[in-house]
Amino acid sequence: MGYVLDHSFLPERYFEMICAIPHGSYHEKPLSDYLVQFAKERGLRYKQYPNWNVIIYKDAYPGYEDHEPVMLQAHIDMVCEKEPGYKHDFEKDPLSLYVEDEKLYAHGTTLGADDGVGVAYMLAFLEDDTIPHPPLECVFTVQEEVGLIGAKELAFEDITARRMIGLDDMGGDTSYVSSCGSQYISLARKLAFEDNTESGYKISISGLLGGHSGVCINKERGNAIKLMGRMLYGLTKQFDIRIGDICGGGKDNVIPSACDAIIACDAAFDELEAAAATIAAEFKSELAFSDPDIQVAVAMNDCPKSMNAKDSAELIQCLFLLPDGFRHKSMKITNLTTVSENLANITIDDGTLRIRYLARSEMESFLDLMHDELVLFCKIYGFNMEASEKSPGWQFDDRSKIRKLLFDSYYAVTGSHMTMIAEHGGLETGYISGGLPGIDIVTCGPRCEGYHTTKECLDLRSFRRVYEVLKHALKSM
Repeated sequence: MGYVLDHSFLPERYFEMICAIPHGSYHEKPLSDYLVQFAKERGLRYKQYPNWNVIIYKDAYPGYEDHEPVMLQAHIDMVCEKEPGYKHDFEKDPLSLYVEDEKLYAHGTTLGADDGVGVAYMLAFLEDDTIPHPPLECVFTVQEEVGLIGAKELAFEDITARRMIGLDDMGGDTSYVSSCGSQYISLARKLAFEDNTESGYKISISGLLGGHSGVCINKERGNAIKLMGRMLYGLTKQFDIRIGDICGGGKDNVIPSACDAIIACDAAFDELEAAAATIAAEFKSELAFSDPDIQVAVAMNDCPKSMNAKDSAELIQCLFLLPDGFRHKSMKITNLTTVSENLANITIDDGTLRIRYLARSEMESFLDLMHDELVLFCKIYGFNMEASEKSPGWQFDDRSKIRKLLFDSYYAVTGSHMTMIAEHGGLETGYISGGLPGIDIVTCGPRCEGYHTTKECLDLRSFRRVYEVLKHALKSM
């Protein structure tokens, strides 16, 4: 059999073997079973769990028996995407690899370097008995890409280590130092509709940049739903308005870039359009730098039914008052958002108004605060509310010993410095730090570009370099 990678270098050997085993999210069993077989063949103690999480233990290198254990961690699932028309069955077929300019790709599909590289590193350390290291607890989790499920369901009682190197980091010279917790919140209210006898109009707000609600929430970008609430509230100062329909936003973790409202109004078209243009001019002035392409349009539209006066007025008030956006930033880390909430989606379905939120914070107390504010809001305006279980955050520790050790190792091997990245999104480290109070965590990994897309590639030079850094770090522990 011909190989694409250098099998004399253990991480490359194991990464290529991983690529031959289907392991998409929810279909990790073949790779989980491979890990078990790997441990059995080498006489290593292991535990496999019903959800296919696996932990493999390796005793300390001679002379390191009295050193504190270290946990290495990576997820074994991958994002499965393929180019249109490319024939590939992710539940059966191996990936087709090729190298170009010292970068590894897969023909027509995602590569799964996120986080196959971390799995490969761990297998190499478990295989190689020449590398000095403390006792190792290698933790392989499932379904990270679809909600951090494996980390959430970890058997923490089977982990003794209180220091950890997380290997789900695609930066090459970067290290995550925090992540935020989150909570999904849904609001619902039944509305009363009646036949409409006034003119019908459609107001559309579009052209906003939107963006990821973790990464972009601090960029002062407009939220189309909030802007629609402001538009409708402004128009009620001049006209009698009844809402017939409203729809805006999409995924919970995306800032809404468009929103449409169908309204009944007692104004003539020219009057309504002129009033809307005045408000739109305020939007364009305020968002000139963050959302220069914002568009507001008014058009005639059928509106056979509209809400009664009470429900319409209260909905417009709600949209005007509902909280949204950036709340707080870190006083320790420059430009790190620590608390935010995204008013993500609004629809009317079969007479019921539905609104969805995604709240984020590295501190649980702020998640509780945002939750309780919405509870009170719902009591005032007659909404029903449902909230998901909170996912925990991982707080920045400016005294982390393992981070200093890894950063020193990186400098010793490469002669350059690592960069800290504070994340206003969710990572497995949140569940792990919550399940193992006091654990000291650092992350590290090779440079990977385009992950989650068919352009995903792994920088092989970085892959080899980071392995040397990790070897140096383990020896220093």
